Amino acid sequence: MIFSTFNQLDCFLIFLFYGIISGLISNLFSAFFLIKQSKKYKKIIFDAFFCSFHAIKFNFLINFYNLGKFSIVLAISYLVGILWIELTSKNLVVFLSNKWYNYINKRKSTLKIKHDSVSKKS
Repeated sequence: MIFSTFNQLDCFLIFLFYGIISGLISNLFSAFFLIKQSKKYKKIIFDAFFCSFHAIKFNFLINFYNLGKFSIVLAISYLVGILWIELTSKNLVVFLSNKWYNYINKRKSTLKIKHDSVSKKS
């Protein structure tokens, strides 16, 4: 049960937020450095680095926000934040790339129409 007097809801939301931020950071690094990696050992080293990074960050957050008291709810909220970004980031990239592609095509067609109208007047 979450008691408002102990700021447990605040801690839950903070851990969820930091899980989302950690998931974004790991997705950005994996997108930039491991796009077409055929070497399995590099991927294993990279995953081990980020798992240890997440564990250290979680321990720091437990000590800072929850005064060192371990709570399974906070661990789950941190993991939910990470997994939430892992699952939605792929759809977000596809959605944003489609929006960007449509925007560029629209701008290109309007510039082409303007260029054609100016060239016909000359």
